[in-house]
Amino acid sequence: MAIFMATATGVFAKGDLTVSQRLGNDQDTIIIKMANGAKMILQLQNIQQLKAFQNYSLDSLMRELNNYVERVDQMENSNPGSKDMTVTFKASESEDGKGGQVTVTVQENDPQTGEVKKERHEIRINKIFKIDVEVEEDGENTKVNVDVPTKAERDSTRQAHHEEHYKATRFGFDVDLGLNAFTGDANNIVDLKPGGSRYASLNWRVKSQIGGRKSPFHLVSGLEFAFNNYMFDDNVIVEEEGNTTVFREVEEVNFEKSKLTHSSINLPLMATLEFKRENDKDGFTIGAGPFIGYRLGSHTKQKYELDGSTEKDKTRDSFNLSDFQYGIEGVVGYGDLNLFAKYNMNDLFKENRGIQANVVSFGFRFFY
Repeated sequence: MAIFMATATGVFAKGDLTVSQRLGNDQDTIIIKMANGAKMILQLQNIQQLKAFQNYSLDSLMRELNNYVERVDQMENSNPGSKDMTVTFKASESEDGKGGQVTVTVQENDPQTGEVKKERHEIRINKIFKIDVEVEEDGENTKVNVDVPTKAERDSTRQAHHEEHYKATRFGFDVDLGLNAFTGDANNIVDLKPGGSRYASLNWRVKSQIGGRKSPFHLVSGLEFAFNNYMFDDNVIVEEEGNTTVFREVEEVNFEKSKLTHSSINLPLMATLEFKRENDKDGFTIGAGPFIGYRLGSHTKQKYELDGSTEKDKTRDSFNLSDFQYGIEGVVGYGDLNLFAKYNMNDLFKENRGIQANVVSFGFRFFY
């Protein structure tokens, strides 16, 4: 097709009067005459667009035209005889590449006078919304029919468009922000600052819809990069005594901040039910499933005042934390509001190497 267009003769000219020209809006046109006698007219809104058109790539033009070839063919088949086919590129499409108004026109000429007897315009506002305009000349009378699709027709077209572009498996990204808490014996030994014991996770998702486009059932997996912070409420530090990790309260220094932090990579597998509202927006969501993970790193940090200056001590070590972790997590939400909760079933520390503690994380899930 590109070679065929390249060998065609391009002529700058003023085309026959269109509806917009009869209303006083002059348009510059490019008329491309095909070898079989057909004409393709490219209408531009002003002389500036006409000058800029010389920089338009032929390959890019063909990619644009290919989007409308099928519709032009349908018009041509439904209107046999002498006709002109017109494809209109609005400024919004030619300048920034975004989807704008596209008009495909078929003109039927009077076989005796050659005057335009009937024009049919198919105006596409976007990929879904379409308006048909038919202009018929009968002597001095002009009849204009405008066919605007009903809501049911628009919904049907939108549904067909979604079906055409439907993918059962999609990739996504979301973020968890929340808090951590201890369960088990740790509650009798150390207290956490709720506001400082934060949890954050960056999640890359692979979501598969099971049972077709209307099914609410999904399987969700991917990778989670999680960061757990445990900030202590008292003057507590974490240190090793022999092969055991202990929490020790100090009296000689008042800590502004004392915390234990570790990061991990997790692999979840959740089954979710995700319902849609009548307007096709997200509705109620609920899901749960297991996860496994591996600790990437850990450290402690203390911040305090000493002799009028601020000191920060940071120690990187394993602190006998469990390397492998596993548990369950769940999500519940409505619309754009989603809540998550995670429970680490493994002990925070290795067996007989620290206090018995499990971790609960909960908070908000964004962009899910």
